[in-house]
Amino acid sequence: MSRLQRILAIVIGLYLLLVLVDHFILVELLVRRVGVSVLLALFEAFAIIGVGFAVRGVLARGWNAEDADLPRDFLLGYPLFGALCFLVGTLNVSSWSMSIILVVCGVGGIYVVVRRFETRLPVIPPVAEPLALIAIAVVFLGALIAAQAPPSSLDELAYHLAVPWTWVTEHRAIDLPLISHSYFPLGIESADLPLLAILGQIGGGIASHFLHLGAALATTAMLFRLSRGNSLAVAAIVTTPALAVIAGWSLVDWPLIGICALLVLALDDGDIATISMAIAAGLLTKYTFILFGVVGCGVWGLGRWRATAPNTAPAPLPSGAAAPANASTPHPPLPTPYSLLIAIAIGSIFFVRNLILTANPIAPFLSAAAPHVAGYRMPYLSDYVFDGHFLDEGLGASLIAICTLSAGALAWILVIVAVLLFLLAPSSRILLPFLAIPAARSLRPMRFMRVILALAIVVQLFFVAFFVDRGGTFSLLAGTSYEQVFLTKERPTFVTVQAIDALLPVDARALVIGLNETFWFEHRVRGGGNFDGSRVSLYLETPTPDALYARLKHDGITHVAVIAPVAPTTAVPQKIAERETALTPGAKRILAQTLDQFASNVVSRGGATIFTLR
Repeated sequence: MSRLQRILAIVIGLYLLLVLVDHFILVELLVRRVGVSVLLALFEAFAIIGVGFAVRGVLARGWNAEDADLPRDFLLGYPLFGALCFLVGTLNVSSWSMSIILVVCGVGGIYVVVRRFETRLPVIPPVAEPLALIAIAVVFLGALIAAQAPPSSLDELAYHLAVPWTWVTEHRAIDLPLISHSYFPLGIESADLPLLAILGQIGGGIASHFLHLGAALATTAMLFRLSRGNSLAVAAIVTTPALAVIAGWSLVDWPLIGICALLVLALDDGDIATISMAIAAGLLTKYTFILFGVVGCGVWGLGRWRATAPNTAPAPLPSGAAAPANASTPHPPLPTPYSLLIAIAIGSIFFVRNLILTANPIAPFLSAAAPHVAGYRMPYLSDYVFDGHFLDEGLGASLIAICTLSAGALAWILVIVAVLLFLLAPSSRILLPFLAIPAARSLRPMRFMRVILALAIVVQLFFVAFFVDRGGTFSLLAGTSYEQVFLTKERPTFVTVQAIDALLPVDARALVIGLNETFWFEHRVRGGGNFDGSRVSLYLETPTPDALYARLKHDGITHVAVIAPVAPTTAVPQKIAERETALTPGAKRILAQTLDQFASNVVSRGGATIFTLR
């Protein structure tokens, strides 16, 4: 075949593919709707890679673009870039301040990526299990369909996106004491500040989805490395319902698993710079990493101590075998104080913030009105495998089954930790890192076990397809719906938010009672998040109405919006407690007395009553 013929075949094939896709999902409409969001998310991905590469270079004391590892630098740079945005945001959050960070880091990231591909082309490893690769592709196809839709999940609207959006409306990263989750490490969430500040809620939310989808892809690449080519194990992890259905959402579970996988890989290789950076990135991502990091580094340190003990002799080499090249230094060096101090300093940003604001570095835990962690679910394995009331939290069958084939001390210790955590009945997402890493480190299954895992993966793929269809996101691709209609159908509270927004003046700051989804407010608002009814009650319970009025005025509250309770859409007590902002009798009494005395105007619309304070 001549070169000209190959080029013509490629051009004709691409043209026919574009025609086919255009007639099926209306590519022009899709590009108009999400094109800018995708481009900005891509540019921020470059910025994240640039930050990850630069900070790792500081720890390694050397910058060599040829050695850049794009999935590694992206996962490690993600929360670090977010922390940088947060630090700048404590001074100012606006489109221009966030754009400066984005452009500077983005240009650096593009330079790193270009230099990397100039010197070393990417190598795609062979996949021994094509069916496993197909299963992974199906999951990410569903994630792509979910990513192009506006944010609609409860956790996104209550805190993952609500916190950075509130900072955008306030033009500063301020304290939000009514949202307990605002005290969590917010490295990943803060990375959405440039996207939201530049594109707003819908465009920025979609861009955040695609950025998280990129993190899920990078995490999958790390899991392939950790599994040493065991693609069936990776497919068992990726098709886990609790991970598959959120791959296109703005949650932190995928980046966290990727960072945990990087930590384990770096411990294996003795890569001190990556170990230190993974610790920093994990601390910036989620409190769960503290336990994972302690277990992982503890097992690694114990293994080094036992291997270097005086009475430990190296195993004799087989007859005729050559000594390894690194036989004189069989154990990698320990992290230096230099790298550890920098890593801890970076990773403790949000802990220091909590210490300043609440005198508690791990707020909101160990404090009044702390959110629920234990007792969120019934401690039955069958419910964790699949429960129709917790569709996006199912652990499925393949992940747990393949953990029985875990290999190595660290893998089994992580499984034991997962079992102990399971007895506390937390959200299944807390268990994911402690199961996903041992699953990736599992032995290759024998024939009958492979059949069982394959069947489990197929069933889980059916669930993913069902969930994508149930979510209604495909209607946006097909052009039969648009964002406002989609949000009204998926989140009935969207109509209430729109009604309140329409009644508030431009300079208003409203306290919202009875609704924990504050992301879609265009005005400045304060409100509780998931499980924050007791927190809001504590805020309202003052000795007298005058004291509550003084507190509201001190916080700049101009209006109070009270949303009438609606019939719950679920009968599960945990779900009801999560979504409702139930006030104590004392809080209700003081609030009613305060509004009676100090409200100058009252307007009702769409199930909400707006009180204007004097």
